[in-house]
Amino acid sequence: MKNVREKSFLMTEAIRSYFLGKKILIWGLGLEGMATLEFLLTNLPGTFFFVSDSNPATLKAIHSPWIRQIEENDLFSCMENFDVIVKSPGIRTSHLAIEPSIKEKIVLQTDLFLHFWPGITIGITGSKGKSTTTSLIHHLLKKNGLEAYIGGNIGVPPFHLIPFASEKAIAVLELSSYQLEYCQHSPSIAIWLNLYQEHLNYHGSFEAYSRAKSNIARFQSSENFFLYNADNPSLSEFLASFDPLPGKLIAIDEKWKETFDCSRLKLPGEHNKRNALFAALTASLFGISAEKIAEAFASFCGLPHRLEYVATIEGISYYNDSIATVPEATLAGIEAIANVQSLIIGGQDRGLPLEDFASKLCQTINLRNIILLPETGWRIGTFFERKNHKKNLFFAKDLEEAVIIASKFTAKGSSCLFSPAAPSYHRYLNFEKRGEHFKRLVLQLQNV
Repeated sequence: MKNVREKSFLMTEAIRSYFLGKKILIWGLGLEGMATLEFLLTNLPGTFFFVSDSNPATLKAIHSPWIRQIEENDLFSCMENFDVIVKSPGIRTSHLAIEPSIKEKIVLQTDLFLHFWPGITIGITGSKGKSTTTSLIHHLLKKNGLEAYIGGNIGVPPFHLIPFASEKAIAVLELSSYQLEYCQHSPSIAIWLNLYQEHLNYHGSFEAYSRAKSNIARFQSSENFFLYNADNPSLSEFLASFDPLPGKLIAIDEKWKETFDCSRLKLPGEHNKRNALFAALTASLFGISAEKIAEAFASFCGLPHRLEYVATIEGISYYNDSIATVPEATLAGIEAIANVQSLIIGGQDRGLPLEDFASKLCQTINLRNIILLPETGWRIGTFFERKNHKKNLFFAKDLEEAVIIASKFTAKGSSCLFSPAAPSYHRYLNFEKRGEHFKRLVLQLQNV
């Protein structure tokens, strides 16, 4: 315990020294921004800090004589006055004409954490499957007696792990493209699960999105490990065109199924079996045997909003897959769940091409009812009108109407899958809020 306290103190001191004597701006007061502010107020007492956020109510809620607030409209005229700008991941900069000299001042909490954590860091990124794989790796390590802590995009700011810092402590971090964009340090073990067209409205292009993701392995040493999905065409194509990465490359493909037994994993779908291979190989790097890994798989429970079983009502089984924000995830969900007869899709329209997705849905044999939500669902519906298909199309104005339609037209003994293939932001704060709403609506059917 003494060693943990010493290492935690040393990590705190290292980050404190990084900030000491600098004029600091915290740009964005989300989870990470607040965690950074808390750290600075605690460890640099008597220092003035500057904060900026697009939400005036958030700024007004901050009460400290050591904090100076800057309206975001006034921020860009004074950025050059700061030595360090700690940006929250959710703040988009691709559309802003920020001078290179200013960009050099921008740092993210994730980058500082990766730089100063004294133990091993494991970073997991990918367009889909990050949270499940991160949780599964953490579960395998903990079940086998290792000191592992989970954080990052999964909802725990990296700085909240500082009290547990030690050379033996393993930080397992889910890392989004938002968190990786400005990173100049990479984890000891980097995992890249897949690459699909996602978050283009944030990054501006698929190339920029891919390059942001690549920072997970770009700054590794030759002693580090980089695991990637060799069967994902977009990822393989990007890596082939990219500068050689310095870590030890391990290509995960079908042959790894012969090495690890994933049959005891309770999660449905081949994509989850692939996620389990990444987790298994990562655990094996710590000397955990294949037998111990298989045992730990059996006790892992899935995460909410990821092919989550909700209830069976009037013979219809309902599944919540609100995390599915790209078509590829929805197609994987249809494959994973038995006898999906009704599919609810639609969400925020980011302008992605959807005609190929519509074609694949037309070819899905068991799928009979496609319930289309605004905005993308209605656009997909226009593609169906041009095709020769035998699906029942329903244009629903909202999720409430979609669930009612599903309850009326789905046959007993089959499934209804809510897998939007689009983000939630046009109507919901996040995919969790959307998924919770779907589950409430389904459970209300019991009272109808």
